[in-house]
Amino acid sequence: MDYKDIPGWFMPIDQAAFAWLLAHQSATQPPGGVVELGVFMGKSAVLIGNHLRPGEVFTACDLFEDIATAPEAAPGEQRFFRDKDVSQAAFERVYLSFHKELPRIVRGPTSTITRHVAPGSARFVHIDAGHTYDLVRGDTASARVMLREGGIVVFDDYRKAGNPGCMAATWEAVLNDGLKPFANTDFKLYATWGDPAPYRQAIASGAAASGWAVAEAPVALRDTEMVYLHRKA
Repeated sequence: MDYKDIPGWFMPIDQAAFAWLLAHQSATQPPGGVVELGVFMGKSAVLIGNHLRPGEVFTACDLFEDIATAPEAAPGEQRFFRDKDVSQAAFERVYLSFHKELPRIVRGPTSTITRHVAPGSARFVHIDAGHTYDLVRGDTASARVMLREGGIVVFDDYRKAGNPGCMAATWEAVLNDGLKPFANTDFKLYATWGDPAPYRQAIASGAAASGWAVAEAPVALRDTEMVYLHRKA
């Protein structure tokens, strides 16, 4: 299987951003866990796995085929995934096409993730599970618990018109919880509760070296500034 053939909505622009940020952390920080909440068929998980260092634990959490009936899943998400192969076995087949070992898999609602990941142990958390306000709000709270100081959290569909609850929960964390966004694409928001400047520079440097265009995107909130990564230059 070629990487481009993995089903999913993980766009090249975000593939690049993930790679730059994970590589930056590997080059400048001690090892730490990585966590993905919502994996679908594993497109982003496979890329994350490329950046694991010895001793690091990658934890992947998803309802998998239980999403069609699990009470934790929103009705719209139950309907959307009902006719798709979102089984744990399918995810494992894809991941093992690229890596020798599976991540630690937590099959269940993302609200249980802090039972499996120690507080302050993760360097990177990707939130891409349920997109309702309550679910994203809960996943954000879990991310803050799991992340070590200066860790990265990435939000999927933070601006998609069909997911206003996702947007509300994401920006509420910025407005009220001290979250500092440092970069965005049309699909994902990149943020930290630590110092955003090194990550903002890592994105800008990666873009300059790889031909992606960036623009300043001031948030006008507590002196927060982002870079907007938006297209090939």
